[in-house]
Amino acid sequence: MDQLYKIAGTVMGFFDAFKGSRPAIDNKKILIVRGRSRTPIPISEFGKKLEELKKELGAEEVTNTDKISDILELGDKQIQSSEQVTGVIDSSGFIQMKKELESMGLYVEYKVFEVPGCNVVVAIWEDKNEIPPLYVEVTVSRTEA
Repeated sequence: MDQLYKIAGTVMGFFDAFKGSRPAIDNKKILIVRGRSRTPIPISEFGKKLEELKKELGAEEVTNTDKISDILELGDKQIQSSEQVTGVIDSSGFIQMKKELESMGLYVEYKVFEVPGCNVVVAIWEDKNEIPPLYVEVTVSRTEA
């Protein structure tokens, strides 16, 4: 099984969001999968769950903002290389998405991880009043050699 699919499947399974999930972008360089969890998680436990996921993936968390920007920019380039995308991708689109979701009354948390050969960005969000569902998005992209 391809590493991109294996990592995305692990993330979606971890959050009980595999059933009904689907890829938003799927090419040889990047895979973005979105889904809804069937198991609600209190907002106060988002950070803990993302830490547990880090262990599950055997990943290292990326906390350096410059490195996170580089990873997001690489992902944007990989999306642009897809035949499915015809427009220009906003290089700060992920951060903008977070702001827009928060302005709609949602609580958003995300982490950026590295595993050998791949970068992984996991975002989870739900209503600030903890009304289900919990949404999950994972982006897995190959690192450039």
